[in-house]
Amino acid sequence: MMKQVHKKVETILKTIKHEKFDETIATSFLCAKTLDEVELLYAPFKPGGKRTLAERSKQLGLEPLALQLLEQKTSLSQTNLQSYIKPVKGLKTEEEILSGIQHIIADKISKDRRVLDFIREKKHHPQIRILSSKSPTAEKEDKKAHVEGKSTQNFKYENYYNLNVLISNSAAHQIMALNRGEKQKVLTVKIQIPFALKNEVTKLIWDTFFSQRLDYKTYEFMKTCVTDSYERLIEPYLCRQIRSDLSKKAEKESINVFGSNVRSLLLTPPVRGKTVIGIDPGFVHGCKIACVSSKGEVLETGVIYPHSKGPSYNKNADIEKLQVMIFSYGAEIFAIGNGTACRETEVWLSSLIKCGIFNPHHVKYCIVNENGASIYSVTKEAEAELPGMDPNLRSAVSIARRLQDPLLEYVKIEPKHLGVGMYQHDVPESQLKKALDSIVEECVSFVGVDLNVCPEILLRKISGLSASKAKQIVEWRNKNSCFVNRQQLLEVKGLGQKSFEQCAGFVKILPETCTSDGLASKEVKKKKVAPSCLNPLDRTIIHPESYDIAEKFLKELKVDPENIGQQILVDKVTSHMRFTRVEDIANRLTSSAEVIQLIIDAFKQLQDYDIRKEFDQPLFQTSVRSFNDLQKGQILTGRVNNVTGFGAFVDIGVGTNGLIHVSKMKGRKLSVGDKVTVCVLEVDVQKKRIALEIKL
Repeated sequence: MMKQVHKKVETILKTIKHEKFDETIATSFLCAKTLDEVELLYAPFKPGGKRTLAERSKQLGLEPLALQLLEQKTSLSQTNLQSYIKPVKGLKTEEEILSGIQHIIADKISKDRRVLDFIREKKHHPQIRILSSKSPTAEKEDKKAHVEGKSTQNFKYENYYNLNVLISNSAAHQIMALNRGEKQKVLTVKIQIPFALKNEVTKLIWDTFFSQRLDYKTYEFMKTCVTDSYERLIEPYLCRQIRSDLSKKAEKESINVFGSNVRSLLLTPPVRGKTVIGIDPGFVHGCKIACVSSKGEVLETGVIYPHSKGPSYNKNADIEKLQVMIFSYGAEIFAIGNGTACRETEVWLSSLIKCGIFNPHHVKYCIVNENGASIYSVTKEAEAELPGMDPNLRSAVSIARRLQDPLLEYVKIEPKHLGVGMYQHDVPESQLKKALDSIVEECVSFVGVDLNVCPEILLRKISGLSASKAKQIVEWRNKNSCFVNRQQLLEVKGLGQKSFEQCAGFVKILPETCTSDGLASKEVKKKKVAPSCLNPLDRTIIHPESYDIAEKFLKELKVDPENIGQQILVDKVTSHMRFTRVEDIANRLTSSAEVIQLIIDAFKQLQDYDIRKEFDQPLFQTSVRSFNDLQKGQILTGRVNNVTGFGAFVDIGVGTNGLIHVSKMKGRKLSVGDKVTVCVLEVDVQKKRIALEIKL
């Protein structure tokens, strides 16, 4: 933060050109602690900027007299104000002259370094409150809508129509809601400064500027100047500072919450080995469907109209399309997008399953987050991936693949479009992007990728790899059939030692995807620097720089490297660790305990290990329940769809997410994707709200 302040000040001091810019003002700039302070000091010097009352008075030549009065070098009793009267606006009467002097003195006080420092210290005063109420504009809108028999969306902010809390007790989601409501002109928001703080600031001003006794006339005038400075300049500035600090803190928490949710979403366990039918629900334009194989290949696409009611609607034709996909391709799961018509599609599909339409196949369905699918479907990347396909059908393909491999599919979408956050669209774009890009990279690296089948878009997210390097890796792979070992990454154009060190531990070489053609080609190319044989350690999360330690540990275990990823090695490691400590192994192999622990963890993982399997699986269903079926005290199972600062939203299968308020979580920390058992506390049918409580 201070780097930004210093950079801004440096730029200003280099470019500012003003006859009134002196050493004192320059010192104030150099002592500034925040960007807001810099802006406050810079305002009078901005070219073309709106002139303040003080600036106008200074241009009338009143500054020297104002400074003499402020510095107590003269008094009003000793000043002949008549000599300043001129036929110019601002100098026509003594009252106008005194008003101009007052503006200059008030401005000087408000920008004094000692005053600004004191304000910065006091902006966290324990008695400062934030208040909000329904705005006059919203009142008029609601009255007009009521007369016309309509309604507005203003009710969303009804919890803030009479808010009055200490800023120290305000929550991030409240601040974000207040900011949005104020921006939409639904709310009026104010900061309430306690009288005690006002008195403290006023006392500081008197102690700082008026050490000598003043005559009555000057004293009364200076009282007016101090009051004007505080009420017109200092308090509004203090309130802006407080609002700014509250907003920045709330935005930071919003980004953290969103980041945590995105992380959980990306790490949703994949549904392996299943053919899935993706459904992008819709009413008028129908439901787009796509049957996708267990390997992600598009087998068939189409459109069905289960919600049409016209005479030409053929219900049997729609059912037959689904039956063909299930009977021909062995599809077992429907992935329904959670957008428009989701609930209606879920009800229709569950009725078909209940009637045994798909017998003898046992099918089930799962609601999938479809946020961003339509945005991605019209991108160049989507066109390259699914050329010639209707964008609406691409959305259905994306929904199916999101169930099969969430990480692979979600990384194609800009994180901000994933719809799992708290006011994420209200935070600065650059901050959000920086934080989320880091989280996506962390998740992809955390899970790891198969270097020989990983698509370019996923390679870009690996630590140490850029878009250009990912492209070069794919080109090298296509040209040489496959990578035989990690070391061959150094043969890729543009990928140096540093990038290799960063990415090597996150990419794997699996024998199943390393073709025999690739192995053969490596044996012919004698000039290649890298060895041309498979290294079993390349299947693990162990970094190449630790291979020598890993090989020594394998010898200690008396296990062949080819057993990596097999149960025999898992059993050997488990048995071995019963009689020794990590620290002892580290001492014997001259390594660190952290490296040894990582090697142990890697050797205890089977070949098909996926860290995402440790998280809760998607929630599959065969039947649907109605909102009207809900009863107070009912126990249900659901899946967390979103987590915010005030609670977690849970899909309990009724088409409307229920809310577990933070006070009802019983100390449990929830993440997106978690399966939870909940108790229904309250159902508001009119507002479609469900209050839930966690059941431990």
